[in-house]
Amino acid sequence: MIPELNKEYDYFDDGKIRQNRHHRVKITAVIRYEDIDDNTKSNWKDEVLCCDWLYNTDTDYFIKGTIEDVNENLVFVRTIDGGWFSLGWWSGRLDVDGSLMSRLGII
Repeated sequence: MIPELNKEYDYFDDGKIRQNRHHRVKITAVIRYEDIDDNTKSNWKDEVLCCDWLYNTDTDYFIKGTIEDVNENLVFVRTIDGGWFSLGWWSGRLDVDGSLMSRLGII
């Protein structure tokens, strides 16, 4: 599933599915692989090397989003299991289909 532009999704900091790691992310851009800037591609390739158990070695899109309550911008890429995980300091898991919130018993 590809996140929709301008829609809000649940997000879990560090991929830990707990209420205290929960934020909302608003999707600000959906960018095809061939259209993303070289710096973002380089950052993604570095993350793949460091976390080969998490990030997929191929991605079709980069998803940009903002955690508005902490004013943090994120870039998400595909994970090995087909989900979305962000790069960098605020790395975390995006809950596109609601399954993570369901695990918490919230929805």
